[in-house]
Amino acid sequence: MEIREESDRRGAEVIEELSARVFDRYLRWDRYSVLLYVKVGGKIFVAREGETALGGAFLRRMGDGFWELTLIGVFPEYRGRGVGKALMERILEEVPGEIYLHVEAENAPAINLYLSFGFEKVRKISRFYSTGEDAYLMVLKRTPRRPAKASEASG
Repeated sequence: MEIREESDRRGAEVIEELSARVFDRYLRWDRYSVLLYVKVGGKIFVAREGETALGGAFLRRMGDGFWELTLIGVFPEYRGRGVGKALMERILEEVPGEIYLHVEAENAPAINLYLSFGFEKVRKISRFYSTGEDAYLMVLKRTPRRPAKASEASG
C-alpha cells in the first residue's frame, strides 16, 4: 500500500466516491467542490495498491497553520488493513499546524483512531450532521513549524 498526495482531479474523484459510498447518509462532496478547495491550498491523500484506491482523505486549509480534516475514509472492502492509520500517519507528516475534525459521537473506532494520534475531544455538538446525529469536535494542537519527525529537528 502506498499513500500518495493526489491534490488533483483524480484524487477529487476518489473523495467523491468515498462521499457517495462510505458517507452516503450525509450531504455529499462532489469532485468540483473538492477541487475548489484544492485551488486554495487544500490537500487530498489517497491510499492505493497499484492503481486501486483503498481510501482517502481530504483536508481544507482554513488559514496559516490551521486545517480541517474534512473527510477520511476507507472503502468497505479494504477495512481492517491499517489503511486509515496509514492515511493519518501521512497526513501528520505532510500537514503542519493544528488540525480539527468532526466525528460522529457514536463512531468509537474513528474516535479511538484520532485519540491515538493525539487529537483531543473539545466538545460535543448536538445534531451536527444532516441526519440529526451528534458529533465531537476534535483538535490536534501543533505549532505550524514543529517537525513531524524527531529526525527533522535541528540539534
